[in-house]
Amino acid sequence: MFARFAVFCTCLSLILGCAKSPTVRQDRIRIGDQAPGFQLSDIFGMEKVNSGKVFHNNNATVVVVWSMTCPDCREALGGVQEVYEEYGPKAIAFVGINFDRENTQGVRAFLKAEGIDFTTLWDSAARTAKAYKAYDYTFSVFVVDRGGEVIRVQYDHPPELAAMLRETLDEVLRFDKE
Repeated sequence: MFARFAVFCTCLSLILGCAKSPTVRQDRIRIGDQAPGFQLSDIFGMEKVNSGKVFHNNNATVVVVWSMTCPDCREALGGVQEVYEEYGPKAIAFVGINFDRENTQGVRAFLKAEGIDFTTLWDSAARTAKAYKAYDYTFSVFVVDRGGEVIRVQYDHPPELAAMLRETLDEVLRFDKE
């Protein structure tokens, strides 16, 4: 009986070990990494945004990488908008990066209709989404400090996105006061 249990545990650990492939973990942005830089135009073609300036000029920057293909992600942007309205005046920047290759008109219409007014950039070649290792996801969030270091990472949208952002940003602001 014990031998059968030992074989079962060995097989299970091998299976779980394979499921937790190091390639997946190593192929993601992690806390402490330098955030990839970018220079993209906003979705309305009004301005170019340079990440270095945004990161340096704010207490923190929330970078949201998203696609219109995900209905849940479009809904999650509403939560990001709420947090933006609350924390934007506290020198926290919010930058959305949309990587849809087509349908910019649809993205613009969606943003206007939903009242999403934080800066949204268009990553037409998905280079920035790939640099953030977020291309395989429809929604990812990164919080970057003034020095360009990633202090929070969330691939795919968490169920309590707004609460997670508030907690992280409160910590940034608390640390900044000290």
